Amino acid sequence: TNSRYAEENVVPKNKKRRIIPRSTPPPKELLLEFKNRINELNGCDLQFLMLKRLFRSDVKTNNNRLSMPIKEIRADFLTKEEITKLNERENGSDDGRLIGLKVTMLDPCLKEYTLPMKKWSMTTNTYNLVKEWNKIVSANKFEEDQELQIWSFRVNNNLYLLLNKL
Repeated sequence: TNSRYAEENVVPKNKKRRIIPRSTPPPKELLLEFKNRINELNGCDLQFLMLKRLFRSDVKTNNNRLSMPIKEIRADFLTKEEITKLNERENGSDDGRLIGLKVTMLDPCLKEYTLPMKKWSMTTNTYNLVKEWNKIVSANKFEEDQELQIWSFRVNNNLYLLLNKL
């Protein structure tokens, strides 16, 4: 098996182990309504990033974040500048808060949200979409175990993410 797509995270004994399922291949075509919206925005560089099964932590209101483990992402979608920005901290110190990167997200209803994406070192390195995530969960009635395809594209060199509900 390819360990990049099927791994068992090593976690402390007091935590529950999570088996990450093997990612399915990307769909051949994105739905026409999504493609039309991307074209309206003059978007380019469409890439399938991952199939995300929502965990409890992704839909709990007090967490307010969508986690995207880096090992599960199937494309290099960030520029060097964006990678640098994800590692920057307030006050330039190691203990300052992560600044993050502003991302525009299109939800399954094609509504746009702007939210920060941050890189966290957890059990594995993870990109987390934070702050406005609860609004997206609520508007789309996302639930634990629901599957989403996450895609990226660019509009005027700005990063957009697209959520396709399965």
